[in-house]
Amino acid sequence: MADTAVPDKDNWLGDIILRVKDPIGYEVDKATAAEIATNAQVQQAAHGPGIYLDRDHAEQMVKQATGILRQLENDQRVTQALERMKSAAEDPVSLGFTKAATWNGGQPGAFAYGAGHVRLEILYLGELIRRLEKALGRTSENDHESGKNLGGAVQEGDY
Repeated sequence: MADTAVPDKDNWLGDIILRVKDPIGYEVDKATAAEIATNAQVQQAAHGPGIYLDRDHAEQMVKQATGILRQLENDQRVTQALERMKSAAEDPVSLGFTKAATWNGGQPGAFAYGAGHVRLEILYLGELIRRLEKALGRTSENDHESGKNLGGAVQEGDY
């Protein structure tokens, strides 16, 4: 934690160093890192014989997965706001609800679990779309490499 103020000996509060911490932000960052690591482990374990799809089915899957991904990205804004919400008041009931819904001593509450679930779904769908596009031969690396190989042989508008 970084100090946010330097002691000021000329002030009556000069001996007090103020520190600001955001425990919810810290827990969110820690949870996000853990979710990314878990997703990476799942992806590494998934190397198997593979799945065979016809082109039309794969195209439809990319289209549907991309639509769902866009919806989840919109939902993520809401879930992140809920995960980081502050208590409406300083009374015990409001504070208790906020702890149960967000983060309580490093343990995720209902909203935090929901936000984490949305993040994992986004990671999963992003990986699914990348793999489907690669199988369809539509990866951005292939497009970029093809453009370099053509070297200006085809100009836009010259048919």
